[in-house]
Amino acid sequence: MLLTGETIVGLVFLFELYVLARIYLFASCVIPTHSMSPTLIEGDYIIVSLRIPGRRVWEEDKSGNLSVRRKEGKRQVKAGDVVVFNFPYVKDKEHMDLNHEVFYCKRCVGVPGEEYCEELWNGEKRYVYLPASGDKLVLDRNNLNDYRSCIEYETRKDIVLREDTILLGDSIIHDYRFRHDYYYMCGDNVSDSYDSRFWGLLPDDFILGVGKFIWFSKDPENGKIRWERIFTAL
Repeated sequence: MLLTGETIVGLVFLFELYVLARIYLFASCVIPTHSMSPTLIEGDYIIVSLRIPGRRVWEEDKSGNLSVRRKEGKRQVKAGDVVVFNFPYVKDKEHMDLNHEVFYCKRCVGVPGEEYCEELWNGEKRYVYLPASGDKLVLDRNNLNDYRSCIEYETRKDIVLREDTILLGDSIIHDYRFRHDYYYMCGDNVSDSYDSRFWGLLPDDFILGVGKFIWFSKDPENGKIRWERIFTAL
């Protein structure tokens, strides 16, 4: 079948619309594990809205450090959202590093400015405050481990605890004002999920967007399409 000039122009236009939508409005992600089951299982493909909390614009300083600014979004991430984000500890298990190599998908269960009741892998429970941008918290040896990685990420300086003295770089600090919003992420399959219970709080910079629905699903073992899962809302 020969394509007319008008048809070709129309196809090019539709392709450009698709590319623009992928850049500015949504992304497609595949789910590789069962950490979010039964909501999401291995082989699900989901549409992720970049407008929640807003499309990221990547910036790099002279030292090669990446940072993010956001375009205005539809709303902020809220508790209950299925969130896709960059995993903070790809290159270093002790220090957060912003990069776009590895993505995780978890449910947001704690939002900035609130105290979250954390149930640890061993069944113990404790409360942890999730800082919002601008919050100033008093630091001591009891809560330092909750916020050490966050502060080191924001300042790019190491924290050292010497008896009851906290050193940030070469300076003694007693409190800290946070520059980012922090979230708590947990897999729906809590018995088999590597999430905030293990690696801590997630800065807003790392969030790609919020999952909206499953657009395709295929069983990785037999290759069969799971028709019943397609267009399931999240």
